[in-house]
Amino acid sequence: MLDVHQLRVLTEVARTGSYTAAAASLGYTQPAVSYQMRRLQQSVGAPLVVKAGRELRLTEIGTVLVRHADAVFSTLRAADQDVASVVARGGGLVRIAAFQSSCVTLVPELVARLRTTHPHVQVTVSQAEPADARRMVRAGEADLGLLCDWDGDDLPDGEGAMLRTELMTDRRCVLMREDDPLATSSTVDLADLASREWVMESFRDRFLAACTNLGYRPVIAATIDDVSAIQALVASGLGVSLMSELALHAHLAPGVVHRPLRSWPLRHTYALLWPDMARVPAVATVLREVRSVAGELRERFGGPGP
Repeated sequence: MLDVHQLRVLTEVARTGSYTAAAASLGYTQPAVSYQMRRLQQSVGAPLVVKAGRELRLTEIGTVLVRHADAVFSTLRAADQDVASVVARGGGLVRIAAFQSSCVTLVPELVARLRTTHPHVQVTVSQAEPADARRMVRAGEADLGLLCDWDGDDLPDGEGAMLRTELMTDRRCVLMREDDPLATSSTVDLADLASREWVMESFRDRFLAACTNLGYRPVIAATIDDVSAIQALVASGLGVSLMSELALHAHLAPGVVHRPLRSWPLRHTYALLWPDMARVPAVATVLREVRSVAGELRERFGGPGP
């Protein structure tokens, strides 16, 4: 029978890459971590980690065991939440990790809805890019993640055993001044913007790859990770930008217009959580309400479905 404490040690060794760092994170001594790892490897009957330079790497068996350990810890967290929800008569705390543009539209509407319809359910929100939100959900640092990806993307690593609930889709748009020559167009092609300067977010790998495929290197005039600041700089004439419809529904600066970017994949917004967590009343309530809010936003803004 596998020991939960030993599995906790293994997952921390996998995360930190060393016994010393795992010990510091867990509040153990380094010999205690070494002892727990020896016991676990004896129980399994095979090595779980190997040295790779200064770090430790999981063996194939270690990787399989960590994946199962994540599921075990999810079940334990769900049990804690379930008990807490019963005690609180259907209430409880749900920790949400959400990407930026959902934090200015989807999440505020969700919180307002919960305060009215389910006041015993409390939420905390952490803004996190999809990769970080996925890691937080896997590690139990968040109960539910709001993530996004694009048409044609492969299923991200680590989501195979998790519950993914599609919420809505939106388009990528070009943001420009209302007096821009392209503002009269119904859609805009990225190739038409080769000579422009850009106000862009830090996470722009897909944009840069698309520009490279078109044969040009965009001039980045500003790197800003704030929706309002990006729009203000576009309004000032510093450059054009790209922004998803979900963020634009929350706010559009005076003097700025947006036009859909032609031939760009749709973005999918979805909820991600461990299946066990979906059976916790408070988490189930949040999941149900976020699906309802997403549906209302689709109707209100005329966007496509999940």
